[in-house]
Amino acid sequence: MIRALISDASLLDQIWQFYELESSFWSGNDTDDAGRFTSLSGFLSRLGQPDPFDWAYIIRYEGKLAGLLIVGHQNFGGRSIMEFADLYVLPKYRGKGVASEAIRQTMLSSNEPWLVCVFREDRQALAFWRAAFERLAFTSVREVLQPKDPELHEFIVNEEHFT
Repeated sequence: MIRALISDASLLDQIWQFYELESSFWSGNDTDDAGRFTSLSGFLSRLGQPDPFDWAYIIRYEGKLAGLLIVGHQNFGGRSIMEFADLYVLPKYRGKGVASEAIRQTMLSSNEPWLVCVFREDRQALAFWRAAFERLAFTSVREVLQPKDPELHEFIVNEEHFT
């Protein structure tokens, strides 16, 4: 997993199209008149900044492009917290531990609490996260009972660092 650079912008945008395609089954999102789903253009324009609010990683498996990860800072309860925002693994690489390794290299190797948000309609992602919370070495996992956005399940992990 490598941090994306501005030169990776078109690659990230292409992977994002796959992510949006799969999400469209439960989200109902449509393409624009050019046949594209929403773009990451606003996000991509910040990739080269020295201290961006959000950043992205390109995920590789055995040297092959396998997905993307977007993380960033969120305001949660008046405090800044890291958010594991968007994770997408190409179908060919699912079930090979790629997503779990991305979690290990970010959340589990950090001394910070993290926010994980999952759309309520995305049953596959919710099942993945519930299994990951059981299987991986999180120090704590708490589901936020009244999330800010009712379309989401929100989880705080490694919360003892959230003071």
